[in-house]
Amino acid sequence: MSTQDLPHLTSPVSLGPVDLRNRVVVPGHSMVHGDSSGGITDKYRAYLTARAKGGAALIGIESAPIHPDSQTWNGQVELWREDIVESLAITADDVHGAGAKLSIILWHGGHNVSYRRGTPALAPSAIPSVQIGEIPRAMSVADIKGVIPYYVSAAERCIKAGLDVLEVQTSSDYLLGSFLNPQLNHRTDEYGGTVENRCRFILEILEAIRAIMPSHLALGIRTSVYHAIPGEMDGYTIDHSLPAMEHIAASGLTDYVSVMAGSNANFAETIPPMTYPRPQIAELSAKFKQALDVPVIVAGRITTPDAAEDVLANDQADLVAVARAFIADADWMTKAESGQANRIRQCTGCNQVCLGFAGRSLPAGCNFNAEAGREDELPPITEAAKKKRIAIVGGGPAGLECARVAAERGHDVALYEASGQLGGDLRLTADCPHRGEFKLPLEWWASELCHLGVDVHLDTRVEDVNTLNADDVVWAVGAEPASIWQLRFRPTLVNGIPGTEALPHSRQILAGTADVSGSVLVIDEEGGWPALNFIEALAAQDNVTHVTVATNSAVLGLPDLGTTGELPLFAARLKNAPVTVVNNVYVESVDGRFAKASDGDLLGPFDSIALSMGAAVRAVPDGVHAIGDCVAPRGIWAAVQEGARLARRL
Repeated sequence: MSTQDLPHLTSPVSLGPVDLRNRVVVPGHSMVHGDSSGGITDKYRAYLTARAKGGAALIGIESAPIHPDSQTWNGQVELWREDIVESLAITADDVHGAGAKLSIILWHGGHNVSYRRGTPALAPSAIPSVQIGEIPRAMSVADIKGVIPYYVSAAERCIKAGLDVLEVQTSSDYLLGSFLNPQLNHRTDEYGGTVENRCRFILEILEAIRAIMPSHLALGIRTSVYHAIPGEMDGYTIDHSLPAMEHIAASGLTDYVSVMAGSNANFAETIPPMTYPRPQIAELSAKFKQALDVPVIVAGRITTPDAAEDVLANDQADLVAVARAFIADADWMTKAESGQANRIRQCTGCNQVCLGFAGRSLPAGCNFNAEAGREDELPPITEAAKKKRIAIVGGGPAGLECARVAAERGHDVALYEASGQLGGDLRLTADCPHRGEFKLPLEWWASELCHLGVDVHLDTRVEDVNTLNADDVVWAVGAEPASIWQLRFRPTLVNGIPGTEALPHSRQILAGTADVSGSVLVIDEEGGWPALNFIEALAAQDNVTHVTVATNSAVLGLPDLGTTGELPLFAARLKNAPVTVVNNVYVESVDGRFAKASDGDLLGPFDSIALSMGAAVRAVPDGVHAIGDCVAPRGIWAAVQEGARLARRL
């Protein structure tokens, strides 16, 4: 059978040049919404069901381990357990009730599973994992044969639970993807060498699953077009992956092939950040569509309905997989279908909360969609029982989201912003190199406030809240530049580093209220994206000849870029920029054009010295609701969360 036998994936709903609604799927992706039970939690089910209600044809559950030794983090959906059936069945009922089909990815982590979980990792060959830096055990033929029944048992449980589509994971450098890749598969037996041999394990799994599957269900595979392993970037490419998929498709055992890119060795390719093209691999997926006799699904930075329609109209795929865009807006498809595509909250590709939170073992979500991943705890927007006059002071993310939700509830909302533009520090970030897609949520908020009739006052500084004609006043003025981060490791330096009192701060320079030029020293103890954005912005200025960064970080960019997959990209850009980084150093004092370092070195002379030392809260008047960074400097996600939650209570 084929995916064309799944009626909900093919019944046409015309949206333009192609039929889009029933050709959009939400692929399985990990959101770390599980718990120690090994089942699908209420939180995760609510997340999945919201996307089904939003109009996707097929909703994917994350990669789920089929074997107790294949788990890589706590909270995964454990398909080796018989008691998984109950929570799967409840989820299937909810997703079906919302009008979508449900799929799951059958998965084994291979050499990306740490031996600290109890046993050595399994792999086709004893090649260390880039991700965890451990050496696996090369599988014997008996090991290979012994894993297959686990795939079958996992499939049986999913079938019993009422799922519609089973997908075998061969993407990335997990177990089956490692068998496909001759870089990672050095075997000389019947499971290595030729493309037929490297596909053998996968075909045996598919054949065993197919033998127990009802004919009305679909069985597919997901694969990587390329792996992009650092040091051998061209080692596994479409020249390897396409012949493998041709061989597998020719067997008649798979109903579709879903293509993506990258591996755990190069995570930016797997979940591409905002510097990557949109779409990411549509031109490569077209080659799979041309070569294969089964439907092809493509994923990778397909963020708008127009982009999805283009992929389909250009015969680059039969279906499009949209993951992060549906995190950013669960109603992505419904809005497109109803002619409101301009009201879709677009994904920026920032990876800070979807991937970044997951990398910290926190429930994932979205910087700009407060409900994402928190559908079970954040009540839906409802009409207010009593309409009020709401005054919001501050036009950054907290104030913008609070204004939007309050207006959605029917309140009369006025927003006051002291500067001439909305956005606060997010606007400064969006103007930095490589961060331009942060303009997307700012444009969306501005459009939504206009649509909802919010009265926006720019260049209006509120000095006295008593002058505002409002039932409730929300204070969302953000934080102000300050020396804070030196207190992390030197808590007695309450007045900052000696000699830096008059030096400009990064946020002031980005805002244009201070200036530097020539050779510039940046004293950084803030780290993370605020420092990185500032450094790249400085390096791009025509009046700056060189940037030296004195940072207490061992690796500039960690931990933020480590959890978003962007550290190698940032490091490569910095290598080609007029920037020198001095790591593992504290600046003890500044004297004129020189800085004394904790290791005894004297840095300088410099034409300018600037600080990347953080921000401090501003004073909050009595009688107001305070939200965002004026409460405690944190960032976009916290600001949006607080704006969304407060507005629901007003």
